[in-house]
Amino acid sequence: MAKTDLSIKNVKKLGDQLKPPSYFSGSAFKYLLLLSALYTGTLFSLGVAYPWLACVFYRWEAENTYVEGKNFTFDGRGYELFKKYVKWLLLTIITLSVYKLWLDKKLTMWKVSHTHFKGENAISYYKCGIGEKFLMIIKYYAIIIFTLTLGSAWAYCYKMRWQYNHTVIDGVCLDFTGKGFQLLKHTARNILFLIVTLGIFILWFPLSFKRWEAERVTQKNKINI
Repeated sequence: MAKTDLSIKNVKKLGDQLKPPSYFSGSAFKYLLLLSALYTGTLFSLGVAYPWLACVFYRWEAENTYVEGKNFTFDGRGYELFKKYVKWLLLTIITLSVYKLWLDKKLTMWKVSHTHFKGENAISYYKCGIGEKFLMIIKYYAIIIFTLTLGSAWAYCYKMRWQYNHTVIDGVCLDFTGKGFQLLKHTARNILFLIVTLGIFILWFPLSFKRWEAERVTQKNKINI
């Protein structure tokens, strides 16, 4: 029986090794350029340009993201998000900012619904209730606070795993396999590079963590819709 279990584990391990890799192929220059354009453009337009700038960033991000060899695409349009944006803004004003609790979820739902695997066009969605998301956020901050920030890497991985487990792209549920200790080592290495390069490596910091995250995203299972 032990030999059988060992064989099953070896076959599963071999299968995982043969899977195409997950990765992010965007350059650090383009990443920083688009992020800067998103923030500065939003600021100087008093928020009006945000929907269009966000869609440009989301489209570039999707086109450079691969999950087990499958490329993402994003088909959302600025004017579509603008209509949602105005509606969310009005609801926030009417509810005296209470609706802000739903904003992140609503934006994520819209973004995921317009994200697909290249060549496919099934249903994509973000499946979570506001209550369970609120509970996740409480757990996330609890880990950070009760470990005096020492558990931040583990809290981040918990949050990412929860986010991806609630994300379905074209009927495929995603998963995140990153571990806190792996992220801790990655962060320590980045800090070392930062010191060695006299601070220049700070330009690659956002992309470095983006790539680390992308490499640990997998397809969990197919959902019958």
